[in-house]
Amino acid sequence: RNGDGVPVDKARAAELYRRAADMGESDAQYDLAFMLDSGEGVPADHQEAERYFRMAADQGDSDACLCMGGILFERGEYKDAEECFLTAAMKGDVKAEYNIGLLYMGDYLGAPDMAKAEEWFSSAADKGFALAHTILGTMALDAGDAREAERRFRLSAEQGEPTAMYNLGAMGLSDQARMGFQEAVEWLTRAARAGYEPAYEVLARLSSQNRAGRPGARPGNRSPMCRGCRRR
Repeated sequence: RNGDGVPVDKARAAELYRRAADMGESDAQYDLAFMLDSGEGVPADHQEAERYFRMAADQGDSDACLCMGGILFERGEYKDAEECFLTAAMKGDVKAEYNIGLLYMGDYLGAPDMAKAEEWFSSAADKGFALAHTILGTMALDAGDAREAERRFRLSAEQGEPTAMYNLGAMGLSDQARMGFQEAVEWLTRAARAGYEPAYEVLARLSSQNRAGRPGARPGNRSPMCRGCRRR
């Protein structure tokens, strides 16, 4: 698969993974599922990928549990997704913790439970997960705690998270954060370079106005579910 000492042959790698996977090797099940899901060296086959992700997840593989949770979430099977995420979270997976927070924050499992959501987000944030800091910043801003919101956004922005960079710049423009105009513009610029569309729009308005007439910018909120499938 990697060309480590031999020519790269992904099709042969997939064949060997399949042989090991069918003998019950969870690492091989996950790696084969990833290749099938992403079409790495073999034709993409999402149904077959799900079958092998599930086999690995049933053996407690945390990466496979995270991937299966994402698949189930996309299909609207939220309770089963929660179970997969909980298995991964109990093994310390921060993406799974964040995903559980999103489930409780929304109405996927019934009425939203913001207290439980915040607990899971905080656990992921304490482990350094940038998106968790971003969403906690948004929650703090909604609660009127601009100081805490700025702190959270800054922790996430310094890791390169685009929404946090935009939110930090937006807070600076609206005088909700302790920063000068130039720093606010720098954060917006970094967000724009990372592809965050609202930052382009604010910068475009800024370029057509002088500083005295600078436009406001409302902080945004990005809360994507982290499917988490990764090559390993």
